[in-house]
Amino acid sequence: MTHFGDTINFITSNKVKVKSLENSLKSKNITDIKVHAQDLDIMEPQFDTVQEVSRFKALKAFEILKEPVLVEDGGLFIFALNGFPGVYTKYVLKTLGADGILKLMQGVEDRRAKFMSVATFVNEKGDVFQFEREGGEVAISQEKVNIQSPFAWSELWKIIYLEKYNKVLCELTKEELTDHYESGRVNGSLQKFVNWFVNEYRGTDEKAQKDLSMNFVRFSAEERGK
Repeated sequence: MTHFGDTINFITSNKVKVKSLENSLKSKNITDIKVHAQDLDIMEPQFDTVQEVSRFKALKAFEILKEPVLVEDGGLFIFALNGFPGVYTKYVLKTLGADGILKLMQGVEDRRAKFMSVATFVNEKGDVFQFEREGGEVAISQEKVNIQSPFAWSELWKIIYLEKYNKVLCELTKEELTDHYESGRVNGSLQKFVNWFVNEYRGTDEKAQKDLSMNFVRFSAEERGK
């Protein structure tokens, strides 16, 4: 039986992401896998899609660690701004902040937006597997709500309005957040990775893994650097 080990090298400094992955594993009764979070300070590449950004960072991490790695990247896509900030969300938050995004949206009636995330796993052979999630619509609030939610992973939580609750994300209670993320537990990019890992990859023999690669690998090891 071939395994990629008892540890998932999750390349992130985001504690909320780590907790999400751990909870997803627990929901599948996987207790023998440890999530090892590592911040490798990999540069943010300038690509047009979340898929490309996630792939680039995962392969860079694999080159550094020489071990299987997992990376998740995402972005906020605002309809009225033609998908901006999208793949540049992290950079925009560092430079303009949530206040800057609200300034860009001044006078804009269409405040719809959506999140997209991609989890990328590189196995011991350097093959790349990707798992995507496109979230449902949210909205950009008219003003920032300065509440520091203990569950927040980004300043975006202060300007993302959810019509269902008539609240900005940072205002949601723990119970409301649980309800909000109910579908995410099934369809989130990390959750999709865990489902695949548990049901179709972990514990399979070498031939079966090779067959899986025919269906799931987007980029083989030979395509690194292309």
